[in-house]
Amino acid sequence: MASARTGTLHLVREHKLADLLPSPRLGAVLEASGVVVKDGDYFVVFDNIRRMARIGADFTPGSATHAWIGRWREGEGYEDIAYSPDLGRFYLLIEAEKHPDGTYKAVIEEYDHMGRFKSRGWVNFAFEKRNTGFEGLSALRSNGQHYLLALCEGNEARPGRAGQTPGGGLIQVLQKSGRMWQPVAEIKLPRNLIFKDYSALALRDDHLAVVSQKSSGMWVGTLRQRDWSIVGTGRTYDLPRTKRGKRLYCTVEGLDWLSADTFVMVSDLCKKGHPVRCARTDQSIHIFRTVPAR
Repeated sequence: MASARTGTLHLVREHKLADLLPSPRLGAVLEASGVVVKDGDYFVVFDNIRRMARIGADFTPGSATHAWIGRWREGEGYEDIAYSPDLGRFYLLIEAEKHPDGTYKAVIEEYDHMGRFKSRGWVNFAFEKRNTGFEGLSALRSNGQHYLLALCEGNEARPGRAGQTPGGGLIQVLQKSGRMWQPVAEIKLPRNLIFKDYSALALRDDHLAVVSQKSSGMWVGTLRQRDWSIVGTGRTYDLPRTKRGKRLYCTVEGLDWLSADTFVMVSDLCKKGHPVRCARTDQSIHIFRTVPAR
Protein backbone atom coordinates (compact mmCIF):
# COMPACT_ATOMS: atom_id res chain seq x y z
CA MET A 1 0.00 0.00 0.00
CA ALA A 2 0.99 3.64 -0.12
CA SER A 3 3.25 5.08 2.54
CA ALA A 4 0.38 7.01 4.18
CA ARG A 5 -3.05 5.36 4.20
CA THR A 6 -5.74 7.97 4.55
CA GLY A 7 -8.87 5.87 4.90
CA THR A 8 -10.84 2.77 4.09
CA LEU A 9 -13.60 1.79 1.70
CA HIS A 10 -16.95 0.98 3.33
CA LEU A 11 -19.13 -1.58 1.54
CA VAL A 12 -22.56 -0.15 0.73
CA ARG A 13 -23.91 -3.16 -1.18
CA GLU A 14 -22.82 -5.95 -3.48
CA HIS A 15 -24.34 -8.72 -5.57
CA LYS A 16 -23.08 -11.78 -7.37
CA LEU A 17 -23.36 -11.11 -11.10
CA ALA A 18 -24.82 -14.57 -11.67
CA ASP A 19 -27.84 -13.51 -9.58
CA LEU A 20 -28.48 -10.60 -11.93
CA LEU A 21 -27.47 -11.76 -15.42
CA PRO A 22 -28.69 -14.78 -17.37
CA SER A 23 -25.82 -17.17 -18.08
CA PRO A 24 -24.36 -16.46 -21.54
CA ARG A 25 -23.70 -20.17 -22.00
CA LEU A 26 -23.92 -23.37 -19.97
CA GLY A 27 -21.40 -23.47 -17.14
CA ALA A 28 -19.93 -20.05 -17.93
CA VAL A 29 -18.25 -18.09 -15.17
CA LEU A 30 -18.44 -14.30 -15.10
CA GLU A 31 -14.87 -13.00 -14.97
CA ALA A 32 -15.82 -9.33 -14.61
CA SER A 33 -12.98 -7.01 -15.60
CA GLY A 34 -14.43 -3.55 -16.19
CA VAL A 35 -17.40 -1.30 -15.46
CA VAL A 36 -18.59 2.12 -16.59
CA VAL A 37 -21.69 4.09 -15.57
CA LYS A 38 -23.98 5.40 -18.31
CA ASP A 39 -27.48 6.87 -17.82
CA GLY A 40 -27.64 5.40 -14.32
CA ASP A 41 -26.92 1.83 -15.44
CA TYR A 42 -23.70 -0.18 -15.11
CA PHE A 43 -22.09 -1.55 -18.26
CA VAL A 44 -19.78 -4.45 -17.49
CA VAL A 45 -17.20 -6.39 -19.51
CA PHE A 46 -15.52 -9.72 -18.81
CA ASP A 47 -12.12 -11.37 -19.33
CA ASN A 48 -13.70 -14.49 -20.80
CA ILE A 49 -16.67 -13.16 -22.81
CA ARG A 50 -16.42 -10.83 -25.82
CA ARG A 51 -19.70 -9.08 -25.13
CA MET A 52 -20.83 -6.38 -22.70
CA ALA A 53 -23.68 -6.54 -20.22
CA ARG A 54 -25.96 -3.95 -18.65
CA ILE A 55 -26.87 -4.02 -14.94
CA GLY A 56 -29.71 -1.83 -13.69
CA ALA A 57 -28.92 0.47 -10.78
CA ASP A 58 -31.51 -1.14 -8.48
CA PHE A 59 -29.73 -4.54 -8.61
CA THR A 60 -33.14 -6.29 -8.50
CA PRO A 61 -32.77 -9.97 -9.53
CA GLY A 62 -34.85 -10.75 -12.57
CA SER A 63 -35.15 -7.11 -13.67
CA ALA A 64 -35.46 -6.57 -17.42
CA THR A 65 -32.78 -3.88 -17.18
CA HIS A 66 -30.17 -6.60 -16.63
CA ALA A 67 -29.22 -7.85 -20.10
CA TRP A 68 -26.47 -8.75 -22.52
CA ILE A 69 -25.84 -5.99 -25.07
CA GLY A 70 -25.00 -6.46 -28.74
CA ARG A 71 -24.09 -9.75 -30.34
CA TRP A 72 -21.60 -12.35 -29.17
CA ARG A 73 -18.19 -11.93 -30.82
CA GLU A 74 -15.55 -14.61 -31.21
CA GLY A 75 -12.38 -14.43 -29.13
CA GLU A 76 -11.35 -13.74 -25.57
CA GLY A 77 -12.90 -10.99 -23.51
CA TYR A 78 -12.02 -7.46 -22.52
CA GLU A 79 -9.93 -5.85 -19.78
CA ASP A 80 -11.94 -2.66 -19.35
CA ILE A 81 -14.63 -0.42 -20.77
CA ALA A 82 -14.89 3.37 -21.13
CA TYR A 83 -17.59 5.65 -22.50
CA SER A 84 -17.45 9.07 -24.14
CA PRO A 85 -20.77 10.94 -23.75
CA ASP A 86 -19.52 13.58 -26.20
CA LEU A 87 -19.01 11.04 -28.99
CA GLY A 88 -21.62 8.48 -27.91
CA ARG A 89 -18.96 5.77 -28.02
CA PHE A 90 -18.06 2.79 -25.86
CA TYR A 91 -14.40 1.79 -25.92
CA LEU A 92 -13.61 -1.83 -25.03
CA LEU A 93 -10.01 -2.74 -24.25
CA ILE A 94 -8.29 -5.98 -25.26
CA GLU A 95 -5.19 -6.25 -23.07
CA ALA A 96 -2.67 -7.32 -25.73
CA GLU A 97 -2.52 -9.40 -28.90
CA LYS A 98 0.35 -10.50 -31.12
CA HIS A 99 0.99 -7.67 -33.56
CA PRO A 100 2.28 -8.29 -37.11
CA ASP A 101 5.57 -6.67 -36.06
CA GLY A 102 6.11 -9.47 -33.53
CA THR A 103 5.38 -7.47 -30.38
CA TYR A 104 2.33 -7.56 -28.12
CA LYS A 105 0.00 -4.58 -28.37
CA ALA A 106 -3.43 -3.70 -27.03
CA VAL A 107 -6.52 -3.41 -29.21
CA ILE A 108 -9.44 -1.03 -28.66
CA GLU A 109 -12.86 -1.84 -30.10
CA GLU A 110 -15.45 0.90 -30.53
CA TYR A 111 -19.21 0.49 -30.15
CA ASP A 112 -21.97 3.06 -30.53
CA HIS A 113 -24.27 4.04 -27.64
CA MET A 114 -26.59 1.14 -28.56
CA GLY A 115 -23.79 -1.41 -28.30
CA ARG A 116 -23.30 -1.89 -32.04
CA PHE A 117 -19.75 -2.66 -33.19
CA LYS A 118 -18.14 0.14 -35.23
CA SER A 119 -14.39 -0.43 -35.50
CA ARG A 120 -11.20 -1.73 -33.91
CA GLY A 121 -7.68 -0.37 -33.81
CA TRP A 122 -4.23 -1.21 -32.48
CA VAL A 123 -2.56 0.82 -29.73
CA ASN A 124 0.97 1.75 -30.78
CA PHE A 125 2.58 0.74 -27.49
CA ALA A 126 4.48 -2.55 -27.19
CA PHE A 127 4.53 -4.90 -24.18
CA GLU A 128 7.00 -7.65 -23.37
CA LYS A 129 4.32 -10.27 -22.72
CA ARG A 130 0.74 -10.85 -23.83
CA ASN A 131 -0.77 -11.17 -20.36
CA THR A 132 0.72 -8.03 -18.81
CA GLY A 133 -0.54 -5.11 -20.85
CA PHE A 134 -3.17 -2.45 -20.28
CA GLU A 135 -5.69 -3.14 -17.50
CA GLY A 136 -7.71 0.06 -17.25
CA LEU A 137 -9.30 2.55 -19.65
CA SER A 138 -11.02 5.92 -19.24
CA ALA A 139 -12.27 8.45 -21.81
CA LEU A 140 -12.00 12.22 -21.48
CA ARG A 141 -12.26 15.44 -23.45
CA SER A 142 -9.56 18.00 -22.68
CA ASN A 143 -8.93 21.32 -24.44
CA GLY A 144 -11.31 20.32 -27.21
CA GLN A 145 -9.50 17.04 -27.89
CA HIS A 146 -10.62 13.48 -27.16
CA TYR A 147 -8.31 11.07 -25.34
CA LEU A 148 -8.23 7.68 -23.70
CA LEU A 149 -6.22 7.01 -20.54
CA ALA A 150 -4.76 3.48 -20.56
CA LEU A 151 -3.42 2.06 -17.29
CA CYS A 152 -0.43 -0.29 -17.40
CA GLU A 153 -0.86 -3.41 -15.25
CA GLY A 154 2.75 -3.66 -14.13
CA ASN A 155 4.99 -1.02 -12.59
CA GLU A 156 7.08 0.62 -15.34
CA ALA A 157 4.85 -1.37 -17.76
CA ARG A 158 6.91 -4.48 -16.95
CA PRO A 159 5.73 -8.08 -16.46
CA GLY A 160 6.59 -10.53 -13.67
CA ARG A 161 8.56 -9.56 -10.58
CA ALA A 162 9.87 -6.40 -12.17
CA GLY A 163 6.30 -5.19 -12.61
CA GLN A 164 5.52 -5.85 -8.95
CA THR A 165 8.29 -3.57 -7.71
CA PRO A 166 6.25 -0.61 -6.35
CA GLY A 167 6.63 3.00 -7.29
CA GLY A 168 6.36 2.86 -11.07
CA GLY A 169 2.69 3.24 -11.92
CA LEU A 170 2.15 4.46 -15.49
CA ILE A 171 -0.80 5.67 -17.55
CA GLN A 172 -0.53 6.22 -21.30
CA VAL A 173 -2.50 9.12 -22.80
CA LEU A 174 -3.85 7.90 -26.15
CA GLN A 175 -5.23 9.82 -29.10
CA LYS A 176 -6.71 8.33 -32.24
CA SER A 177 -4.80 8.80 -35.49
CA GLY A 178 -6.46 7.14 -38.45
CA ARG A 179 -7.31 3.60 -37.35
CA MET A 180 -4.60 3.50 -34.68
CA TRP A 181 -4.26 4.86 -31.14
CA GLN A 182 -1.04 6.76 -30.53
CA PRO A 183 0.48 7.54 -27.10
CA VAL A 184 0.87 11.32 -26.89
CA ALA A 185 1.85 11.65 -23.22
CA GLU A 186 2.59 9.59 -20.12
CA ILE A 187 1.20 10.07 -16.62
CA LYS A 188 3.45 8.91 -13.79
CA LEU A 189 1.71 7.98 -10.56
CA PRO A 190 3.41 9.09 -7.31
CA ARG A 191 6.51 7.14 -6.32
CA ASN A 192 5.17 6.65 -2.79
CA LEU A 193 2.19 4.74 -4.19
CA ILE A 194 3.55 1.29 -3.50
CA PHE A 195 0.90 -0.82 -5.24
CA LYS A 196 2.13 -4.17 -6.56
CA ASP A 197 -0.08 -3.92 -9.63
CA TYR A 198 -2.81 -1.78 -11.19
CA SER A 199 -6.17 -3.18 -12.27
CA ALA A 200 -8.52 -0.27 -13.08
CA LEU A 201 -8.79 3.51 -13.29
CA ALA A 202 -11.56 6.10 -13.52
CA LEU A 203 -11.61 9.86 -13.99
CA ARG A 204 -14.14 12.38 -12.62
CA ASP A 205 -13.31 15.94 -13.68
CA ASP A 206 -9.69 16.25 -12.54
CA HIS A 207 -9.96 13.52 -9.88
CA LEU A 208 -8.26 10.26 -10.83
CA ALA A 209 -8.88 6.94 -9.05
CA VAL A 210 -6.76 3.80 -9.49
CA VAL A 211 -7.35 0.33 -8.02
CA SER A 212 -4.82 -2.40 -7.24
CA GLN A 213 -5.89 -6.03 -7.16
CA LYS A 214 -2.82 -7.45 -5.43
CA SER A 215 -2.63 -4.65 -2.87
CA SER A 216 -6.44 -4.57 -2.41
CA GLY A 217 -6.60 -0.80 -2.29
CA MET A 218 -7.61 2.34 -4.15
CA TRP A 219 -5.67 5.56 -4.69
CA VAL A 220 -7.30 8.93 -5.50
CA GLY A 221 -5.34 11.94 -6.73
CA THR A 222 -5.57 15.09 -8.82
CA LEU A 223 -4.67 15.06 -12.51
CA ARG A 224 -3.40 18.30 -14.04
CA GLN A 225 -4.48 17.89 -17.64
CA ARG A 226 -2.47 20.73 -19.11
CA ASP A 227 0.77 18.79 -18.61
CA TRP A 228 -0.60 15.32 -17.65
CA SER A 229 0.98 15.38 -14.21
CA ILE A 230 -0.23 14.36 -10.75
CA VAL A 231 -0.59 17.13 -8.16
CA GLY A 232 0.69 16.04 -4.73
CA THR A 233 0.67 12.46 -3.49
CA GLY A 234 -3.08 11.77 -3.28
CA ARG A 235 -4.97 9.59 -0.83
CA THR A 236 -5.02 5.81 -0.42
CA TYR A 237 -7.93 3.67 0.82
CA ASP A 238 -7.94 0.03 1.86
CA LEU A 239 -10.65 -2.26 0.57
CA PRO A 240 -12.47 -4.00 3.46
CA ARG A 241 -10.39 -6.62 5.27
CA THR A 242 -10.79 -9.21 8.02
CA LYS A 243 -10.24 -8.32 11.66
CA ARG A 244 -6.72 -9.65 11.23
CA GLY A 245 -6.08 -7.44 8.22
CA LYS A 246 -6.37 -10.21 5.62
CA ARG A 247 -7.70 -9.41 2.16
CA LEU A 248 -11.40 -10.04 1.48
CA TYR A 249 -11.36 -8.51 -2.01
CA CYS A 250 -8.68 -10.27 -4.04
CA THR A 251 -9.92 -9.88 -7.61
CA VAL A 252 -11.23 -6.30 -8.01
CA GLU A 253 -10.65 -5.09 -11.58
CA GLY A 254 -13.28 -2.58 -12.75
CA LEU A 255 -13.92 0.88 -11.33
CA ASP A 256 -16.03 3.98 -11.92
CA TRP A 257 -17.18 7.00 -9.92
CA LEU A 258 -20.76 7.39 -8.67
CA SER A 259 -20.21 10.55 -6.63
CA ALA A 260 -17.37 12.42 -4.97
CA ASP A 261 -17.03 9.66 -2.35
CA THR A 262 -18.81 6.63 -3.84
CA PHE A 263 -17.57 4.09 -6.38
CA VAL A 264 -18.75 1.02 -8.27
CA MET A 265 -16.33 -1.88 -8.78
CA VAL A 266 -16.52 -5.38 -10.25
CA SER A 267 -14.55 -8.50 -9.41
CA ASP A 268 -12.99 -11.25 -11.49
CA LEU A 269 -13.06 -15.00 -10.76
CA CYS A 270 -10.84 -16.21 -7.91
CA LYS A 271 -7.91 -18.14 -9.28
CA LYS A 272 -5.70 -20.89 -7.90
CA GLY A 273 -3.67 -19.50 -5.01
CA HIS A 274 -6.32 -17.06 -3.76
CA PRO A 275 -7.53 -17.62 -0.18
CA VAL A 276 -10.88 -19.44 0.09
CA ARG A 277 -12.43 -16.38 1.77
CA CYS A 278 -11.98 -14.36 -1.43
CA ALA A 279 -14.54 -16.51 -3.27
CA ARG A 280 -17.25 -14.75 -1.25
CA THR A 281 -16.61 -11.53 -3.16
CA ASP A 282 -15.52 -12.72 -6.62
CA GLN A 283 -17.64 -12.44 -9.81
CA SER A 284 -19.59 -9.60 -8.18
CA ILE A 285 -20.54 -5.95 -8.50
CA HIS A 286 -19.84 -3.74 -5.47
CA ILE A 287 -20.66 -0.24 -4.28
CA PHE A 288 -18.12 1.34 -1.90
CA ARG A 289 -17.93 4.66 -0.09
CA THR A 290 -14.72 6.23 1.18
CA VAL A 291 -14.29 6.65 4.92
CA PRO A 292 -11.46 8.95 6.11
CA ALA A 293 -9.01 7.58 8.66
CA ARG A 294 -9.76 8.56 12.25
